[in-house]
Amino acid sequence: MGNEVTIVKVNWPDLANRLKDLPVPFQQDIFLQECHVAGTMHIDDILIKAKDVDVGTALVLKREPKNEHDELAILVETVGGEKLGYVPRKHNPILARLMDAGKLLTAKVVHKELEDHWLNIRIAIDMKDL
Repeated sequence: MGNEVTIVKVNWPDLANRLKDLPVPFQQDIFLQECHVAGTMHIDDILIKAKDVDVGTALVLKREPKNEHDELAILVETVGGEKLGYVPRKHNPILARLMDAGKLLTAKVVHKELEDHWLNIRIAIDMKDL
């Protein structure tokens, strides 16, 4: 047996079309934690911005590494881009490092209630395992 090289030509567009319909067998959401959204009392017009936010609503998590108060800050927004607050500082070190490593974290509202003058929003944070 010698050093033989086999060249295989792949029709990439054809292969991509065949693969797009295949299910991803191990794709899952991994629950990481539940916490409240910090800082809702500091958001102007929070009741208006959160009017369409109900239990089950998907929210967006964004890293803010240049945040002047917390370099591990994670912003919580509506899908429409309305700022609701932050993941509490005590909950964000591991989450921020996961996000910085390219992991996709998502949030879903599990509780929403107006308490005195504070909008209490609790979220469940999952990691998309792709």
